[in-house]
Amino acid sequence: MILFPAIDLKSGQCVRLSQGNINRVKIYNSNPLDQAKIFESQGVEWLHCVDLDGAFEGISKNLDFIESISSSTNLKIQFGGGVRDEAKVSYLLDLGVSNVIMGTSAIENTDLFKKIIIKYPNQISLALDIKENLVSTKGWVEQVNLNLEDFFSELNKLPLNSVICTDIMKDGMKKGINIEMLENVMALSKAPCVASGGVASLNDLIQLKNSNYINLKGVIAGKAIYDNEFTIQDALKVLK
Repeated sequence: MILFPAIDLKSGQCVRLSQGNINRVKIYNSNPLDQAKIFESQGVEWLHCVDLDGAFEGISKNLDFIESISSSTNLKIQFGGGVRDEAKVSYLLDLGVSNVIMGTSAIENTDLFKKIIIKYPNQISLALDIKENLVSTKGWVEQVNLNLEDFFSELNKLPLNSVICTDIMKDGMKKGINIEMLENVMALSKAPCVASGGVASLNDLIQLKNSNYINLKGVIAGKAIYDNEFTIQDALKVLK
């Protein structure tokens, strides 16, 4: 399983939100490249980056930092936040991003999303952000009633890289992963899934690892890492 340490970017700083609330933000590092290098020095191979400005406003303001991380480290980057058209996908891949995450556009313009998956096979992930059993879009501020069975029946025909499953109410709260939600999504998706939201301790990672899920690619951790609830080295040992 892959450990994806999270770097969420807002106004050029490395931050974390609580429950996706832009008004509940904590700055952890004013230099995202320094933070990326710290993670790399600890043995990480992948980085999960989200442009919060892009997610909430639809306009990416932090791509210079993604470019610097790509050019100055050997980290593989999966990136999302405000990616809502093919031009942005192409630009990010040219920038050195390994995996592009789409959420709002995947829900609101599914035909475009499917075309992009076909054009860039295994380089596109779906951000499936769920709040109180409803799918959220536009930086988690809008909820839609989506039939996930029908949705995945179409996506399962396509070379989707992964599905990133986030329980918004758990995100940044360090209260444990929503296992039931994760299992429900894994049952629907042929593409591998990534657990996100709520990681509190090594026990959460141990639980995921010991469950031996065939369809679980990895786990995203943010606040628990920044708050030193466990070390990167210990997490990598658990997940290897």
